[in-house]
Amino acid sequence: MADIGRYSVKQSGNLGLGQGGFNTYTDTSLHSGNWVAFKAVHGDAVIASSTSATGDNLPASMTLSEGDVVYGDFTAVTLTSGKILAYIG
Repeated sequence: MADIGRYSVKQSGNLGLGQGGFNTYTDTSLHSGNWVAFKAVHGDAVIASSTSATGDNLPASMTLSEGDVVYGDFTAVTLTSGKILAYIG
C-alpha cells in the first residue's frame, strides 16, 4: 500500500470530487501520470491496459460503460477505444 496515508481527509474528499483536475484521453497512446479514477464519457471506453502504483492493475481490455468510474492509484493507461476522464491525484 504505497503512500496510502499521503492525503488528509479533506484532501481525499477533494480528490473524490475531481478538484485536482483531470486529463481527457481518446487515443490509443500510452499515457503516464498520477490519477485516482477513470470515468468513461460520451459512450463506452475500453481500457487496453493500466498500471497501478499498488500493483492492482485493471484487467486487460476492461470495458467501462458510459458514466462508469473505476478508482485506484493509477500511473499509466492505454485505451483501445472510447473517451475517459482521468482524475488527477
